[in-house]
Amino acid sequence: MSTPTTYTVDSILKSLGYVDPMMAARQQARMILLGKKARYQAEIQKLESRWGLPLDQMRQKFEQEGAEDFAADDDYTQWQWYADAVEAIDSQLEVLTAA
Repeated sequence: MSTPTTYTVDSILKSLGYVDPMMAARQQARMILLGKKARYQAEIQKLESRWGLPLDQMRQKFEQEGAEDFAADDDYTQWQWYADAVEAIDSQLEVLTAA
């Protein structure tokens, strides 16, 4: 009968190539952020395809006075949210890369 191996968080992370637990945490955070960014970019592409316009032209349509288009307004606000989220994720990725 063999002696059972005792594992620790550090030994597991080291066996995976991470000498520092913070490095593992940064890599995991990076993977999560990249996944979110990819989903948001896919949604942005759907909106661009639906409207055939870039975001700045949708903004002009949204800000145009006297023209109400609730579907376009809803899509614009969602689109702007996705664009802002992608920008925030890019900033977070820069921080993780610099660390």
